[in-house]
Amino acid sequence: MTKGRSSKNYPPPRLVVPRKEAFRKIKRQIDTGHEIKNQRIFSMMDLETARERRTEWVEDNTQMLSRLLSNPSFAEEYRMGVSSDMDTGMTLEGTGQQFRQDINEQIRTLESLVERMKLLPDPQTQEAAEPQLQEKPVVEELLEEEEIREVKSGEEPPRKKAPKEEPPREVPQKREPLKKEPPSAVVPNQRQSSGANILLIHGRDEAVKESVVRFIEKMGLRATILHEQPDEGTNIIEKFGERSQITFALILMTPDDIAAPRDNPKEGKVRVSQNVAFEFGYCVGKLGHKRVCALCTEGVEIPWDYPGAVYVPMDPRGGWRLLVAKEMKQAGVEIDLNKAI
Repeated sequence: MTKGRSSKNYPPPRLVVPRKEAFRKIKRQIDTGHEIKNQRIFSMMDLETARERRTEWVEDNTQMLSRLLSNPSFAEEYRMGVSSDMDTGMTLEGTGQQFRQDINEQIRTLESLVERMKLLPDPQTQEAAEPQLQEKPVVEELLEEEEIREVKSGEEPPRKKAPKEEPPREVPQKREPLKKEPPSAVVPNQRQSSGANILLIHGRDEAVKESVVRFIEKMGLRATILHEQPDEGTNIIEKFGERSQITFALILMTPDDIAAPRDNPKEGKVRVSQNVAFEFGYCVGKLGHKRVCALCTEGVEIPWDYPGAVYVPMDPRGGWRLLVAKEMKQAGVEIDLNKAI
């Protein structure tokens, strides 16, 4: 895949339509991209149909960007990041995963262009974007990363507010540790790092779990494993609710069970345990698909029922670490990508 900005020397682009209208058009195209990415692929015919839809979608995106701005610099930059469909000799499942990853990259490019458009003057007001409260409802899906960053930046409000408002913020900070320190102490990883809190959902493969825990620690993050927390009469949903500080979830998809159609028991497929599948869906609903990533070991059946969820294959060479780190970074988790190399 070739990426980069246009090599032509265009003057700085200008929006030729109101900013909100531009954001609405791009959001509509991003929604279409998610629809194409999430359609089920069971055969080569399904794959070819999906590829045709993607080709039309890419063409629409290119034309749209050309019409929104005074020059084609953004359109050409987007086009340079589009990969071509090549027969790599991979299985249908592997090709399907690559297809979805390619669309994810194109969606991220559109989101990046939106961020830069916010700095361009609006043709109606001749002003760059200021308060995001006016535009967030329009591009809520596109700018979710900024919403996460606003929630996480707990140090910013005290800087902006008068000193008289600081004491009320200190009161809950003194009380909350009294309630939450005892259960948190059960997870050793949380005592070793002060970084973001990463929820780890796993099956029966302890070796894979330990490998991912070490990766999380290396990135300077905290690993929370709900199964290692004291029950106290609570179920998994209640435990999750008590730890609302979780910023990202990693789902370990390991071959734990074998499932087969009742009328044809010989057609069994290896899949994750049912509790992992349930918790996967719950995390997507609770955190949003951009803050959930599934790590898949070889041979496990991939459920495509969770729209927008990202699936990363766990390759033996460890390339998955950088891919997962990039997903975390994209979701607003503050990390150093160099630690994943």
